[in-house]
Formats: sequence, structure tokens, C-alpha cells
Amino acid sequence: MRSDRETPAGRLAQWLEELERFDLPDWDSLPELDLYMDQVILLLTRYLAPIDRDSDERSITASIINNYVRMKVMPPPVKKRYSRTHLAYLVIICTLKQSLSIACIQRLLPAGQGEEAARELYTQFIRQYRRSVDFIRGISVRGGRLALEDSGELLMEGGGSLTLTTAILSTLSKSLTEFLLRPEGGAEDEDYDDE
Repeated sequence: MRSDRETPAGRLAQWLEELERFDLPDWDSLPELDLYMDQVILLLTRYLAPIDRDSDERSITASIINNYVRMKVMPPPVKKRYSRTHLAYLVIICTLKQSLSIACIQRLLPAGQGEEAARELYTQFIRQYRRSVDFIRGISVRGGRLALEDSGELLMEGGGSLTLTTAILSTLSKSLTEFLLRPEGGAEDEDYDDE
């Protein structure tokens, strides 16, 4: 007899429990002091660990961050130090790169508009991320069918929110699909790794 954790409904419930314990930091929770690269990597690893739980490779490295700067996806550091703005960019990039190309993510990010534009986008991103999580928490499996509970509406506000919201939902959907396909023990089958 299969345990509840082995059924699709049980696996969905388990993923939703894990999702509920995970939250991205608000703008004001990001460090005010500028950080060096190794500090940025440690902090991002802690912030994003639940998103990368199935990955054997580190999702954020110095060379990856340097590539984002070189490709002008994010602003360059100032005297090898990364500000709150850089961290906000990196949280958005690392969250959305699970389902979007870097070129698509780059179109979402404000180019050269300063800290206030980054703060505004990051605040909107965190708000929409939390709303998307609440929306997805309304999913249940009944009689072999997916059902959406009372949260059948997802509030969006401001220009560009539809794009941001669908990007976040795409990332969450990909995460759920990978979780459901993961063997019960949690180990990934390396033969099917597409990266």
C-alpha cells in the first residue's frame, strides 16, 4: 500500500509545505552594507537554497555573477563591492533563471536607472512572488483532478505585472514538476540532467 507521500496529492502537499517555509527577503531585509563577492555568494546561497534543492551544482558562483555583469544584465560592482541593488538583481535573476532565459530576464530588469528603480522592481517582484505562492497554495488534487480552492484569482497591479507574475508562476510550476518527478528518496537521476 502506498503512503500518502507517494501519491500525487501527497507529493503536492509536501511541496506546498516546503514552499510555505520558504520566503524571499524584503528590500529592507537585504544588507545595507556593501559586500564582497564571497559574502554575496554565501548570502544568495542561503536565500535561494530551497529553489536549488535538487541541484548538485552551485547555482551562483563568482564566474556566473561576473557573466551577468559582463552581459550587462546587472550593474557592475563598485570597487569590487556589491550593494543592496546588486543583491536585489541577483535574487530576481537566480529565481527566474529556473524557467526563463537570461535574455528574457534582462528585459524585465531596469537598465541603468539607479537604486530607486531597482527597489521598486524588487518590491513588486517580492509582492507578486508572495501572491503567486498564495495562489498556488490554493491548488489541490481531488478525484485525480487539479482543483483551485477559493484563491482562484491572482491580483496584479501596475504595468508589467502580468509578465512578472507569469514568470514567477512559470518558475514555481517548474519547481513543482521537478519535485513531483524526483524519486521518493530525493536523489536525481543523472542520466536525465539537461544542463
